[in-house]
Amino acid sequence: MERKLPLKVKIGYGAGALSYGIPVQLVTGLFVFYSTAVLRLPGASVGLILSISIVWDAFTDPVMGYISDKTSAGVLFGRRLFYVFTGALGLAVCNYLLWSVDPRAPYGVRMFELAALLMLLKTFSTVLTTPYLALGSELTSDYTERTSVQSFRTAFFFLGYMFPALAGMALYFRPSPSYPNGQLNPGAYPPLGLTASALTIAFAAVCVFFTYKKSAAPETARKRGFSFSGLFRETVEALKCPDYRNIALALLFINMAMGIVGAAGMHVFTYTFGFSSYKIAVVFGSLFVAALAAQPVWAAAAKKYEKRTALKACLIIDVAVSAVFAALVLTSGWVSENYLCVVPAAVAMGFSLGGSIALPYSMIADTVDKDEYFSGVRKEGVFYGSATFMYKASQAVSASAAGLYIDLVGFDPAVSQSQELYQRLGLILPAGFLVCFAAALFFTSKYTLDRAAVAYYQRGTRERSRS
Repeated sequence: MERKLPLKVKIGYGAGALSYGIPVQLVTGLFVFYSTAVLRLPGASVGLILSISIVWDAFTDPVMGYISDKTSAGVLFGRRLFYVFTGALGLAVCNYLLWSVDPRAPYGVRMFELAALLMLLKTFSTVLTTPYLALGSELTSDYTERTSVQSFRTAFFFLGYMFPALAGMALYFRPSPSYPNGQLNPGAYPPLGLTASALTIAFAAVCVFFTYKKSAAPETARKRGFSFSGLFRETVEALKCPDYRNIALALLFINMAMGIVGAAGMHVFTYTFGFSSYKIAVVFGSLFVAALAAQPVWAAAAKKYEKRTALKACLIIDVAVSAVFAALVLTSGWVSENYLCVVPAAVAMGFSLGGSIALPYSMIADTVDKDEYFSGVRKEGVFYGSATFMYKASQAVSASAAGLYIDLVGFDPAVSQSQELYQRLGLILPAGFLVCFAAALFFTSKYTLDRAAVAYYQRGTRERSRS
């Protein structure tokens, strides 16, 4: 049996999630709001820009995974960490510039700067993220330890997710006489972006320092060098694995739900519920604290009842809370005066999302073992790159749909509008949640790997390598 990873390695790897999580969640949580309400750009145009960037981001994920698979382990920091650190540097620069676009610049200049910087940010995000996710699979082959590693990554990921909600709302978006709603203040965004960029570089360095000695996985016998035919072949091979395909599709819909709340959540809490920056920070803070606290619970559940059973339980809770949130939107007038009533729903959603995000990535590592048993080659980069491709493609759809929906309901940030319109705006969240989580539950139910099956494939691969 493989020894447990040292705690410092798990913490170091998990901290790496902040290097991409903080800037990416700034974009997820604030980009549409920043572009429409602060830079005063049309929602449909913003949604289109965001969708194009996500499609680009999605298509480059398998490419980056394949490149990192093909990179020699002798490169600086190793074939995964080399890209983690260089990607973080580019991501930090683009992130700061994105949040520093001048709202007084001509319309065409604002649109061009926003689109160009977002595309560059997404590119460097891919350079960092895909090799980083593949690294998590290489740190250990132990069935249970994989879940533990992903629990640490998810805990830090949610800390990154908290950054725009808590740091933005509580520190940078404070109300002022000129801007009673602090998130409408253009001057708050550049310092927020600068802080996020500094943290991006710092946490990438932490990840490199603590995982460097554990990150050098043995290179399997394979031809070196990049080829598009090889990329296409290995991606198709990954998608032909039924268990991989099902868990990747489940992850796609889980992240689609998060994409919807990222694209439209700020609008809903600001306008549908009429929450101040402080109230939004309390609600999101409750959700994220619950997600962090849930990590050991879901790791223990996966160890005792199998990963697929634990993930099903997470998604059932997600569906139930989505129905509760629909009721909150329909009674938004009362909710705006009693904002603490949203906290229990936020806690329940955070608790279930904690497992919904961590468990699929551990399950993908198990499907890599199955594929290696049949193909003789480990392809962590391609597998994780293909998974992120599918999830980001779904986010492109959700972001575009959110932008179009905002325009279709007649939302105008420049004027006060009726509560009925704000309710129609708010219904995008529970409706999207119900569809996405139900679909994720369907695909999870088709996943078949368990502890015994993974052990069988690992043992068969080891025996073949000795012969």
